[in-house]
Amino acid sequence: MTYYDQHLHTHHSFDSNESFENYLDSFCPTIFVSTEHLDFKNPYVNGEDSIPEYNAYKNELNHLLSRYDTKLLRGIEVGYVDTHKEMIEHFLASKHYDIILLSIHQNGTIDYMDESVRDLDVADLINDYYSRMLDAVQSVDFANVLTHFDYGVRLLQLSVDEFKKTAEPYLIDIFKIIIDKRIAFELNAKSFIKYDNKSLYDYAIPLYISLGGTLFTLGSDAHVAQDYELGFEEMKNLLKKNDIMQLATYANQQLTLVAFN
Repeated sequence: MTYYDQHLHTHHSFDSNESFENYLDSFCPTIFVSTEHLDFKNPYVNGEDSIPEYNAYKNELNHLLSRYDTKLLRGIEVGYVDTHKEMIEHFLASKHYDIILLSIHQNGTIDYMDESVRDLDVADLINDYYSRMLDAVQSVDFANVLTHFDYGVRLLQLSVDEFKKTAEPYLIDIFKIIIDKRIAFELNAKSFIKYDNKSLYDYAIPLYISLGGTLFTLGSDAHVAQDYELGFEEMKNLLKKNDIMQLATYANQQLTLVAFN
């Protein structure tokens, strides 16, 4: 099996207008999964809930199955806030997803991509963001993949030394927990390519491996079809540099490891 993009969005996410057809017609993947946003009280849209309409999503995928030979999987990206835990678990309880991504996008007041983040004290921001990530991985049992570990500091363009001074103690605890829970660590192309945070991944991957981590995924975080598998060669090369030659894939939330070239 060839590895495929496991983090991307369509019009079922609040911040994308892309169609399934544009992905499928442009790239003809053997397996395809979209991971639509679930973010309660989303500050990115003035505190409204961003909830993918599950039945519409399922029905569209079923319709596409009659038109394409591609194996179509269901995915979701859960934006976690501790006070939303019960709502998240209630939403997931009655639905079937092949892969569930765990993300920390907001702190209940602001999204970490809000421009106001630039005005915050760096240490305070890192403490806030990574304490929330630590709580998330401790608290949830539904996640397959921890996404874009650097989302909270994307706007700051920190050096590795600036970053690790405050973040490393949190990351050690976070990595130990996701290793124990068999939650994969994502290399995110938006962070890696568009926000130029390759150096943070260059630092974090050996740290994760040193603690016993072995599970990695690649995600473009595409919101338009042209970004499908964005940065995959660059991210694979970084993994190869660290002697990683296989990636985690999920169907029915069951792990399969896939070798890559």
